[in-house]
Amino acid sequence: MSFERIAEAKIREAADQGAFSNLPGTGKPLRERNDEYAGDDRMGLSILHENGFLPEWLELRKQIYYERGDVLALRDKWQSDEHVWESATHPIPSRSREMYGERVKSINAKIDLHNVRCPGFAFEIARFQDD
Repeated sequence: MSFERIAEAKIREAADQGAFSNLPGTGKPLRERNDEYAGDDRMGLSILHENGFLPEWLELRKQIYYERGDVLALRDKWQSDEHVWESATHPIPSRSREMYGERVKSINAKIDLHNVRCPGFAFEIARFQDD
């Protein structure tokens, strides 16, 4: 028996047992999100979004968006410390540089994974420079 037939049989069996009765929105049309980038996946992505789920690449994009400010603040602190202490070898700017480098490594790993998983080049995110 093919996978499709097994799936259809399971769905039919669940429907006969009432598993799909009284679900929220029963009998109402599905609300469609107007997402020009979703293409053929528009309805599936809409259903996932309505139920609190996003594709992995969009979850990563959201995380990157929220972490970006922290990385930029660490970069600014490092540059400020170098200016104040007038030395890149002083322990304070050195530690600031180290903290910035750790966060850049972490966020760049997420950016790399996002860029591999996103559906096209137009959605890719530029990496942070680590120097």
